Amino acid sequence: MIIMKVVDVLKSRFITHSPLIVTHLITSLCNARCKTCDIWKKSSEYKNDLLKEDIFYMLKKAREGGVIWYTAWGGEPLLRKDLPEILKFAKENNLITTVITNGFFLKDKYCEFAPFTDFLIVSIDSHDKLHDKMRGVDGILEKSIEGIKLLKKSKIKTKIIINTVISKLNLDKIEGLCKLSKELDVTITFEPMEIFGKYNKHLRPTKKELKKAFSQIMKYKRLGYRIGNSFEYLQNFSNKKFYVCHAPKCFIHVDARGNIFSCLNKKWGNIKETSFKEIFNSEQYKEFCKNAEKCKICDVSCVIESSLCYSLSPNFIWDKVKNIL
Repeated sequence: MIIMKVVDVLKSRFITHSPLIVTHLITSLCNARCKTCDIWKKSSEYKNDLLKEDIFYMLKKAREGGVIWYTAWGGEPLLRKDLPEILKFAKENNLITTVITNGFFLKDKYCEFAPFTDFLIVSIDSHDKLHDKMRGVDGILEKSIEGIKLLKKSKIKTKIIINTVISKLNLDKIEGLCKLSKELDVTITFEPMEIFGKYNKHLRPTKKELKKAFSQIMKYKRLGYRIGNSFEYLQNFSNKKFYVCHAPKCFIHVDARGNIFSCLNKKWGNIKETSFKEIFNSEQYKEFCKNAEKCKICDVSCVIESSLCYSLSPNFIWDKVKNIL
């Protein structure tokens, strides 16, 4: 299986230039009411989420298209009762799996889905009561921490990562978050808040505020805290953006209804009608990937880190090797 994945990576990087990762909005349903995200407002649409059988079909087609990684997010993915079955099916089809959760149901459900989850990303935006206020759910921080501790004590070999979204609300919480990750003995990553129209635009930090925040994050990384972001990514907030965007060559998105998107909300079809292989091999997709190399709109970690990896940046690779060591 490892050899197959290595072959797929090399084939994608040097021959097909097609995505290796599918990120899937597995449900629109969410129990939180986050101030920095508006996806929860679509909870009323959850009845239109893909059925389990449709997701199985999508995963098969993704694997046929050369995809090796499946990421389930939402909404809140742990609200799907069939999540363990979906992840198990993904593993049976030789896919690496990631689940992104707000952590509220983690302590009650980790035994069900974690055995089929390679990476678990838990969203935590503050180490204190502010987190509950930001998420609009009382007790969500406590439940998240309890869940992380229980999973770490178990024999399940899931790698746990805390992810923090930086907004005007938590600019002064970086030290506390770094210390929380150290206390829990897990990696933490940071990224700036994305803007969802007028809903959260007022919470987006200024360039000066982001520069200060990410300089502080770099300081803690140098002190040995387990910060998963590369120095090259963190430096993008202090210097002019210097990465070349390869995001559409690295991952593609599927929404709760099965619509297939790449960045800038470019729609390519629906999984019920169009195969990934067909999209990836099309001249239109190849042209889109080429044009994306000139774009520097994004500053979220998944875009820049994957682009640095694709570019085979020596500094980025050495940074990741040191993290592993």
